[in-house]
Amino acid sequence: MAYNNFLLKLKLSMIYKNYCKPDLRLNMRMSRPIMLSVSFALSVFAMAGVMPPLALPTELAINQQAQLKAPIEVPAEDPVCFDDQVVIRALIAHARDLMLLNQLSDDPWTHSPGIGGTSDWRISRDKLSVLNEAGISYDIFIDDINALVESERERLAQPVESVDWFADFKNLAAINAQLDMYVAAHPTTCKIVNSGTSIQGRTIRGIRISRHPEGTVVPGFVFTATQHAREWAATMTAMWIVDRLVEGDGVDARATAILDSSEVFVFPVLNPDGYEYSWVTNRLWRKNRRQNSGGSYGVDMNRNWGFGWGGVGASTNQNNETYRGTAAFSEPETRGFRDWVTPRTNIAASLDIHSYSELLLWPWGYTGTLCPDESSFANVGTAMHDAIQDVYGHDYLAGPVYSTIYPASGGICDWEYGTAKQLSYTVEVRDLGTYGFIMPASEIIPNATENFAGIMALMEKSLQASTISLVTGPTSFMNAGEASTVRATVEVNVGSLIASNPVRLHWKVNGGNKQTLNMALVGGERVAQLPAFACGESIAWWIEAETTFTFTRWPNNIPDSSRGASTTPCPIEGDFNADELVDLSDLSLLLLVFGECVACPEDLNNDNTVDSADIGLFLLLY
Repeated sequence: MAYNNFLLKLKLSMIYKNYCKPDLRLNMRMSRPIMLSVSFALSVFAMAGVMPPLALPTELAINQQAQLKAPIEVPAEDPVCFDDQVVIRALIAHARDLMLLNQLSDDPWTHSPGIGGTSDWRISRDKLSVLNEAGISYDIFIDDINALVESERERLAQPVESVDWFADFKNLAAINAQLDMYVAAHPTTCKIVNSGTSIQGRTIRGIRISRHPEGTVVPGFVFTATQHAREWAATMTAMWIVDRLVEGDGVDARATAILDSSEVFVFPVLNPDGYEYSWVTNRLWRKNRRQNSGGSYGVDMNRNWGFGWGGVGASTNQNNETYRGTAAFSEPETRGFRDWVTPRTNIAASLDIHSYSELLLWPWGYTGTLCPDESSFANVGTAMHDAIQDVYGHDYLAGPVYSTIYPASGGICDWEYGTAKQLSYTVEVRDLGTYGFIMPASEIIPNATENFAGIMALMEKSLQASTISLVTGPTSFMNAGEASTVRATVEVNVGSLIASNPVRLHWKVNGGNKQTLNMALVGGERVAQLPAFACGESIAWWIEAETTFTFTRWPNNIPDSSRGASTTPCPIEGDFNADELVDLSDLSLLLLVFGECVACPEDLNNDNTVDSADIGLFLLLY
């Protein structure tokens, strides 16, 4: 079997060598590539070449088939070659330099292709003489793109047995199979979720990870990747997030705390058609696979979101790599994700993963005006930056999209913040241009590890959106019939307190329905009163503070956290001396007050007289 697999892969490798066609169009604008995967195009290689064969439980296999729609059949194409193409880093000294490079190449490989800086471009070698004549200074960073692409394909086509799943890049079939395996191994914490289907009918799959059942009111986090097909490093980073949270649950204290307090959603491939196409046909494909009216293909999904759509930094040219589409949410991929996110108002923060350039970005992209929550974005962004840097020393450039890299309207980051009200970020992972989109497999885990550190900082900071400190309140004991004052201070760390009812006191009596009072602001403290409760009641109470992004709970930021208290026990009938016993000493007290007695506890039948009838009742209680 292994020998037959080897022959099949070898045959596909030879097909690629003999029939790959040069890419004459240079039709791939600024992307953030990703990395390498398994074999050529066939799903079987995901199973046979890079990972051991999967024996899915029957029920899981049925569920998988139900959730994965068969894609529309499209005509096969010969693989694209990139003969005589290089990647240069050019100094853009004047506007005319930028204009010339845009004419010579339709594919900038890094961000900020503006005046006064450097940027990377994929370009035909025969165009370098034009740059020389124009006096544009440049260095060749990648001397032979096609050699890198071919080397990657040949490596992925080799049979590899019993290696770590993250040892090399994975195609779409392997990604989906691995998501199913996480669910099969951890059914109580993992569940497959879908955000619709692609242009070609592929299911856009993600995974939910949480210790709490769906519907539990907890803060949520969403991580997306691979809007741009060639950015394979982003895909593997997203899968690493899943792996570290799932495998760390109950083992790693920080991962366990996240799953105690929230629900996490990860969508590794938002652009499944483009991703598949980058594996099978064109390694450097960026957009989705929309067939445009002019005969070209693809819309840049990250210019198709509805907030600020149609502005600067997005092209109306269907051939351009930043083509924005005919309208906001014209693409089923962005539209489906919008419809999936919109009802989930508990989502506190999100991160969209791209490659490359080592950047950490936040809104706005459509305008240079700072967003209203700039200070919160900068504070959390700094924590993410420092966490990333602490791992291997990589210094990600951080700031708003517009001013840090370039204007970019219609991006997911702006929509998630501007419309969905999330603390939204975009990260451009490794590297700085040495490999570009064709990252070596050896970089997968180091890259994912440092970015996971930043992601943990994002979630932990978001969950600490406010700090609630109790000043005074009932502990384990409450006097029956007496109200109790609760005072607390609330310090906001991320966002701002919502305008109406930002701090609330909640309680339940004997496990019944939740009741709520708004805590008024008095002298810098939040104040409310727990009402008087009857004797013998069990009270659970807690405080919540709601900010623009999420809510925080005291005493512990988990769904069932509360402080418990009991009211004084109810009197025991016949226990006249309150020693919690009905005995001869109580009979003596009854005899002492024998006779007329108004509102006496010894008057057990409430006839305003302690007499033999009360003695009879007492003996029943004795």
